[in-house]
Amino acid sequence: MTQDFLITDQVGAWLFEPMTEAALKFVGEKVNFDEWLWRGQSFVVDYRGAGALAEDLEDEGFTVMTRH
Repeated sequence: MTQDFLITDQVGAWLFEPMTEAALKFVGEKVNFDEWLWRGQSFVVDYRGAGALAEDLEDEGFTVMTRH
């Protein structure tokens, strides 16, 4: 199964990496992040809101995989 997002727990922040074209398109159209929040192919989300964002992505039909 292809994962749409790979989420890496970095303790104080989580890195969300869009892994598919659909995920990249969704982030570009629906999620408004400043450029400085991008770290390579991933964007950084504060740990306090990261869980809710992961749930929202799943509610949108995306598959996510979390690694610690």
